[in-house]
Order: sequence, then C-alpha cells, then structure tokens
Amino acid sequence: MFSRNLAFIIGINNYTNGISPLNTAVNDAKQLAEILRQKHDYEVWECLDEVATLSNFNKFLFHTLPEQVTENDRLLFYFAGHGVALNGDDGPAGY
Repeated sequence: MFSRNLAFIIGINNYTNGISPLNTAVNDAKQLAEILRQKHDYEVWECLDEVATLSNFNKFLFHTLPEQVTENDRLLFYFAGHGVALNGDDGPAGY
C-alpha cells in the first residue's frame, strides 16, 4: 500500500523556440490533474506552458523529489506536448 499518490503533470501548447503550437496538450494535462485529484486522491504538481521549463523540471527532479517524495509514495509522470527525435548512430532515437 502506498502512503500517498503523487503526480507531476506537464502540458505544453506554446513553444518559444519555433516549434508549432499545439491545441490540446495543456487542456489534456489539466483534465488529467483534475481526475487524479477528485477521483483518485492524488496530490498534483502542474507544470504548464511557460512554467514547463528545463530549469523547473530539474528543480523538481533534484530538489522537490528528494525532499518530499519517499519510497512509500506512488509517483506518476505525465507529459503532453511535442516530442523530438534525436539523431543517433543508427538514425533518429526517440519520438
């Protein structure tokens, strides 16, 4: 049995680096957060659009997680946004 249900939810519609915007990623993230809170008793961290930066993600990974999440907690990560394939030795890697 888990002590707590936790979720870190990222949703990005608007990108600042020339990547085309999306229409539903932020709404999808918000809807999932609401369902997790209301129906499954999750504590949710939401990171949406301009707040969803690498700096904030690293802060969560390296500071918030170690300080607030224990081995008895359940943690769900969710990302709604663009994915980028990186070039590897055997062609594109990732999505």
